[in-house]
Amino acid sequence: MSSYVIAVSMDKVQSFLYYVLQAQIQEKQSNNGTLNTIIESSRLISDQFYQDIGMEGERGPFAKHIDEELLKCSGMCVFVTSLPEDQIVKNLNGIFETYYKKLSGQLFMKYVYFKQTDLKNNTPLQAIKESKKRLREKACFNSIIAQNRELLFMFHSSPEREQKRGLTTSSVTNVFSAFTNTINDLYSKQDENNDNHFRVAVIKADLDGMGELFKQLDSHETYKQVSELLSKYICLEYLHDRVKQFKRNDPEFRLYPLYIAGDDIFFAVPTSKLVDGVNLCKDILKQINGEIEQINRKRETGLQPLSMSIGIDFTFNREPIRYYYERVQKQLDFAKKAPSMVAVAGVVPLSCMRISINEYVLYRYDLASDSSGRLKPTKSKDTPEQKFKEFHAEKNNWKHFVTQVKRLQDAMEEGFAAHHFFYGLLNKITDPDVCNNLVKYSNAVLYHVIPQYLNSNNRKLRESELLILESMLKQVVVKTTKSGKTSKGGKLSFDMDQRRQLEKYVRLLLLFSDPRFKIVQKKTRSVENDFDIKRVRSTVFNKTLRYLFDQNLGGWKDREVFREIFVEYARYTPLSDAGSKRGGGIRKETEVEVYRTLRLSNSLLHRFKGMNDIQRVAEMIEATNPQQKEDIITIEHLRREEHKAPPGLYFDKETFLRMARSQQMWKSEYIDSLLIFYQLREQLIQLRVHPAYSK
Repeated sequence: MSSYVIAVSMDKVQSFLYYVLQAQIQEKQSNNGTLNTIIESSRLISDQFYQDIGMEGERGPFAKHIDEELLKCSGMCVFVTSLPEDQIVKNLNGIFETYYKKLSGQLFMKYVYFKQTDLKNNTPLQAIKESKKRLREKACFNSIIAQNRELLFMFHSSPEREQKRGLTTSSVTNVFSAFTNTINDLYSKQDENNDNHFRVAVIKADLDGMGELFKQLDSHETYKQVSELLSKYICLEYLHDRVKQFKRNDPEFRLYPLYIAGDDIFFAVPTSKLVDGVNLCKDILKQINGEIEQINRKRETGLQPLSMSIGIDFTFNREPIRYYYERVQKQLDFAKKAPSMVAVAGVVPLSCMRISINEYVLYRYDLASDSSGRLKPTKSKDTPEQKFKEFHAEKNNWKHFVTQVKRLQDAMEEGFAAHHFFYGLLNKITDPDVCNNLVKYSNAVLYHVIPQYLNSNNRKLRESELLILESMLKQVVVKTTKSGKTSKGGKLSFDMDQRRQLEKYVRLLLLFSDPRFKIVQKKTRSVENDFDIKRVRSTVFNKTLRYLFDQNLGGWKDREVFREIFVEYARYTPLSDAGSKRGGGIRKETEVEVYRTLRLSNSLLHRFKGMNDIQRVAEMIEATNPQQKEDIITIEHLRREEHKAPPGLYFDKETFLRMARSQQMWKSEYIDSLLIFYQLREQLIQLRVHPAYSK
């Protein structure tokens, strides 16, 4: 008697679960049966599926006729039977008809069978791989259509929805008591005032690298073990266990499962618990990768850890699922398209997650640790870990973003007008007139990020603002220039990629600046002060001044000549305080970079924007800068001998008038760039001598 390999899989699983959710949430939003339906629907893809075939229980057509079970994972199974071929066909078509009629085609059962002797290598692993290959082929689909033509192309009566699904109506909420019964039960008085209309965060996660992982497997036992661990952790039972643990730590934590099966996780949480929702996905991924690592140790395999893509969308509890389902799926697709984290200098990122919110992708990952679970401390800046972080420095970090949101909330409590700030910037950078002119665009951004609280006595407000501005400017920092050269520390760029990145980030922070839309409870402790004056000064002031100097005030030879009238780059070498105190020889320190300028106040530059008389402008500049060239040169030599900063510039009136008239250099955009440059330079000087940072 011949033995046959049979493979059965459920296709259109997500479409089916979406259909169930759509029907229940739309029509029975406040009915406690909603959670029952979701749980039963997920179980249909797993437990009931195996019972209907006969792999579990005794009522399926293949019950007691399975010689060997090769694979059993969510929505798929492979086994060997010795039944006659005609009986196999009859059984498979019978199961297909049952599912098709009960679910009206929402689920499509695919199946193949072939003789074991057809395999080149008659091994369980080869049988599984051949089964999957045949299930993907078009011939499989065509064969099923041909065998069930009459069923597929005839009209059927439409049974009641509860009968159509073939689901039980027994209550299962006692078993899964940690879940909320409906999406409306996510409401919390701490988050919202209206229990009938409030915001929720919808999270959809998907494991990456599944196909590559299974390709690496070279034994049936390992293949089966990996399949089982996925079923163990990507299921309602494990999700429920994790929710119970989260609720022990935070009784206010709530989660409403939408579905979890195969390699997909889909649920909703209150917006304030967004971080917890992402942490829950992280826990699941970490557990799976931990077991993969154990398999590597036991079987001496080299399986790579899996990663995860996550899409996040925000919706109101009453919004139809078809809207936020499509939006969150779009975010998930965007996360999947983002570059992955690659190994650098032998350092492999563990449990890496790509998280997309508003098409803004953030990365979360772990690095290898010692036995204590902590990264080994080192003073070296050239370690493999440091090289890894530098290589991926341009990727947005999830933990940094969460810290930034907490910092933003702290700043708002101190008086920072966040909503006004972000909304104003968004209006500027989306204005077509501004977007069509690079100088106008960069001026609009850089003027908007001039610090407003630098002289505030409120240190928390002052530093929070600088850190927020730093995070904004980092969105337009690039390390590789157009010519392909690498810039240490990076430079500002306002090319289209950076503009899109900035706009997404502004929209995201604008979202979280809404006091009704918080992701962290008020009781959450303020973030620890991570204010690094050197880093902030480098991004907010030095990079900004350098961009204005190189691009908006310079850029080509003639404009660089015109720039030298107002700004000149210089260096000087100050004396070492330590050397002078010892009374010994003079020890020189590293050169200090400075910008020499004219004396022009903000109010004067603003007046120039409304003046068309170039001669009058020149006279006003000359009146505030009366020094002659010879006097400036004399002072310059004296200060060089004393190792002091060079003096300001003298005003070259003749060159100014000639170039302003003949080459039309003196335009509104140029004056704006000068105004921003002068104001930032003045603030940089104030920051250097500020009592809190002068040391």
